[in-house]
Amino acid sequence: MTLRTVSPLAALLDPIREDLGRVEAEIRRMSASPLAEMKALLDHVGRFSGKRLRPALTLVAGRMFGPLRPEHATVGAIVELIHTATLVHDDILDESALRRGIETVNRRVGNETAVLLGDYLFATCFKEAAALEDRFASRYLAEIVAIVCRGEILQVHRRNDIDLPEETYFRIIEDKTAALYAAALRCGAEIARAPAEASKALAEYGLRLGTAFQIVDDILDLTGEEATVGKSLGTDLEKAKMTLPLLRLRERANGRDRERLRRALLSGDRREREAIVPLLREYGAIASARATAEALVEEARQELRHVPEGPERSLLFAAADYVLARDR
Repeated sequence: MTLRTVSPLAALLDPIREDLGRVEAEIRRMSASPLAEMKALLDHVGRFSGKRLRPALTLVAGRMFGPLRPEHATVGAIVELIHTATLVHDDILDESALRRGIETVNRRVGNETAVLLGDYLFATCFKEAAALEDRFASRYLAEIVAIVCRGEILQVHRRNDIDLPEETYFRIIEDKTAALYAAALRCGAEIARAPAEASKALAEYGLRLGTAFQIVDDILDLTGEEATVGKSLGTDLEKAKMTLPLLRLRERANGRDRERLRRALLSGDRREREAIVPLLREYGAIASARATAEALVEEARQELRHVPEGPERSLLFAAADYVLARDR
């Protein structure tokens, strides 16, 4: 008998599996196309389906305040497709070859088509959000997409900036990553007519959880195994992005090693970039970045004192633990 390996996140989300099935059905509906060329692209990008953590958060936030409404599955699907669109565009910017162990859209069909596919996914999300009876989600998610794009633009403009302030790094990741976590939770709460204090607390929880998630991502980009993580690694160094581990190395390194970091980022020499990785542990930069992620997760947990006790709150506590423990 063959035993199926269940991922930690799949086990965590098992209590809402049926609800997530409705989200998957909505994603399939939104991703359908009679045009063969579009269908092939949408089927390919559908293979990137990964953690489904964001739509799960929408469902959990909704379940806290009564039975889920049909809109919860629709909004969960919209949030996931917004995320997918950002991945398609991210892979173009980073010139990535792999996404979840699969060839990226830009590598498969070129940048032009990949850009248009990302745009198509965004347009689909706006169309679906505009059709919702509750106007909050359509207005709020449009604002969130603008924030995500703002974060991406800021990150691109601050590449090659060895002197990037840490506060700017946090602004970038809050915009490009954490804002969508906050939106997933707040939309779920608002559709369920949650009290204002609880809705705000869930959004704050999501903002901190998403920020911690990105810090762990940045650590894995420098220290993970590509076969395990399932995407191209080392792109932050290659694209001269000053992520938190690199910022902490800059702070802690002596003058000679700080200059090595500068050369590695700006020269484009692979050997110089690879030589930086051992310094991250030598100077405690990885441990320092992880400690910051842990502190953010603790702040996220503290926000949960404002929401009702029960299995949904317990699941959010477990999600916080998962973000710190993940290796992909």
